[in-house]
Amino acid sequence: MALEKVVVVDQVEVVGEYSIQVRTSTKVMDDDVQIGGVSYHRHVVHPSSNWSNDDPKVKKIADALFDNDCKAEWHLEQHGYPIGDPSDSWSKAHLQKYCNRFAIDYEESDSKAKLVEKIEAAKGE
Repeated sequence: MALEKVVVVDQVEVVGEYSIQVRTSTKVMDDDVQIGGVSYHRHVVHPSSNWSNDDPKVKKIADALFDNDCKAEWHLEQHGYPIGDPSDSWSKAHLQKYCNRFAIDYEESDSKAKLVEKIEAAKGE
């Protein structure tokens, strides 16, 4: 009698532009015969996830789907401002979202240049 726990990624689905759903099944085997039921675990991989320890199939899919452009779009959608350091190239709305996220005080009437100045002051630059 040789009991063995077998864990396998048995389902990988791309859902929308930014999600890969991964299902893992766990079975208890006795001399290559399944005993008992199957348990499942699911997790989702997004462009901001670390998939380096995932199953090789998941890594290949994530590497193919989540290029730098996709990561930038995901970040913008999730945070309301682009990846990187704030600058005059950002819209006023993006700069305000950044200020909100990092609790930087500003006035609605502040110009983009003034917002960048306040952000840099808050960061100690």
